[in-house]
Amino acid sequence: MTGWFCSGMANIANTNVLSESPREPGASSVGSPPAAVTRVFIPLVTPFLYGMERGVIELFDSLRPGVEPYFLQSNRIYQRRPPIIEEMERRGFSIELLPDKTDWERLAKPRSLRHFCQMVIATARTNVAVLRGAWGKDVLYVPGISAGSGSLLAALLYRLRGRRVIHHFRDLGTDHRLFPVWLVLVTDCVHNTRYGYEDVARKLPGIRRKRNFVLPHILDVDNRPPEDANEHRVFEGKKNLLFLGQISYHKGIDILLESFKLVANRHEDVVLHLVGECGENFRSNLGRRISSAGLEDRVMFWGFREDAIRLMRFAYVYVHPAPPSRFHESFCRSVVEAMALAVPTVCFRSGALQEIVRHEKTGLVCEESANALASAINRFLEEPNFRNACSSGARQSYEELYSPLVVRPRWMEFLEARPKASSVGVSWPLK
Repeated sequence: MTGWFCSGMANIANTNVLSESPREPGASSVGSPPAAVTRVFIPLVTPFLYGMERGVIELFDSLRPGVEPYFLQSNRIYQRRPPIIEEMERRGFSIELLPDKTDWERLAKPRSLRHFCQMVIATARTNVAVLRGAWGKDVLYVPGISAGSGSLLAALLYRLRGRRVIHHFRDLGTDHRLFPVWLVLVTDCVHNTRYGYEDVARKLPGIRRKRNFVLPHILDVDNRPPEDANEHRVFEGKKNLLFLGQISYHKGIDILLESFKLVANRHEDVVLHLVGECGENFRSNLGRRISSAGLEDRVMFWGFREDAIRLMRFAYVYVHPAPPSRFHESFCRSVVEAMALAVPTVCFRSGALQEIVRHEKTGLVCEESANALASAINRFLEEPNFRNACSSGARQSYEELYSPLVVRPRWMEFLEARPKASSVGVSWPLK
């Protein structure tokens, strides 16, 4: 999709297509909630259902009924029915739709004067739609800079009326040209980890003058087994290594495969499971490498799974090979999901992973190489007592830092509070 807003959905009965004139203050597409409820408007900007999108969905589902979310969605994406639409329908979210009958051009380097005009028109129409949807709500929550470009008018109105504009740094990218303008309109910045705050503040010093909060995701961990009994048998009697996420180069899957070749030579009962979407070209390349190594029966591709977390319960070790030379994780929900299920993690020092994974306590953090990754995996396979100690430590760390019982009250306090304008600094840092 080339349009601006391409994600989320809800109950069809609660779905309206936005016209391009704002409604009266206090009005909404689904009726006004009780006065005690904090109404949050959320332009969610992707058609995918990866970690960021799941994080937004599960966060606001967990915060109901004290917080009532209102999502903006692309009409084009809604009609195409990707998995994220079905997920948000299942949770019964209220949404409003952009009036995009055709794909709208996203901001990019213009190819021609006509293309430039199309981008300007799309941006203007999106801003009007967000303004109309956000009218009468209490908080504007923007889950990334891409949504910020379509939320400028709404953010300006909120600032003029003394309402809060929250920008959630769900990744560590800060090179978007809109940031200097957008941050002027933001009142509160949310970061997933202390590492994330420090990294972003180093690159965007201006956020130090904002109210900054370190708040992890609220994770909806489903520990039920897969419903298909045949899938149980695939895992039984094996020591299963599992990766959950995008099967891609930037996530280091090629490095993981090289390390697994070394591990497989020493351990006949180990199987590698890759769960997530994978581009056709990258999958073909991996397939050739697996075939040449004779590992066709020991590397399982599961593809995208809505119940992916259910496979985690069978993992002996969770491996997250995102290399810092390619990608810096701002949180990595799959690692925390592994912790919730008492599965230790092996990873590189990619972004906030070095904060979340406590070396030799909840997992192993190693240097960036296939050999180092293989050595760490082998240590867990060959030292079961050490692996079990890290398993217990992972679960304990989850309970103390990331469980809904700990994180949800922090989010509720944050969204329901009215911080003073002079409040500056980082609140609720992870220890």
